[in-house]
Amino acid sequence: MHNTILASIEFYFKGICHDLSAVIDMDACMRHHDAIQYIYHTLASENGIGLYSHELDVMIMEDIEFSNPTGLVASFFNEGELDIDGFDAAWQEQKVVNTLQPIAKKHLGIDNLDEHPALKSALIEAFQAS
Repeated sequence: MHNTILASIEFYFKGICHDLSAVIDMDACMRHHDAIQYIYHTLASENGIGLYSHELDVMIMEDIEFSNPTGLVASFFNEGELDIDGFDAAWQEQKVVNTLQPIAKKHLGIDNLDEHPALKSALIEAFQAS
C-alpha cells in the first residue's frame, strides 16, 4: 500500500509570502531518521528552496499543515494534523507483517494474519526478538 499525504506550509521571507506544498511519500519518509526534517526538506526542494538557505531556516519555524492522506497514513490524520509517531509504529508493524505473511502462508496455510491476532502477535514478537 502506498502512503502519501499533501504537506503545505506558509511563511514570509523578506516580506514575501511563500505558500508551498508537496505530496510526501510517507514510505520514503519513514526510511529516514528524522521524518519531520525529511518533510521540510522535501517541501523546500520541490519548491526551489535550497537546503542550506535562510529561507529554509525561516520555513522550519512554521508548522506544516497536512491534507489528502492515502493508505495507512489516513488513519493517523485528523483535521490538518498528522500523528507521525503513531504512523511510524503502525508502518513498522506493517513492514514486519509483510515479511511474516508469506511465511505464515507457506508453513501454516494462513492467508491473512489479521484473522489470527494471537498468532500474529506471537510471530511479530518472535521476529522482533531476533
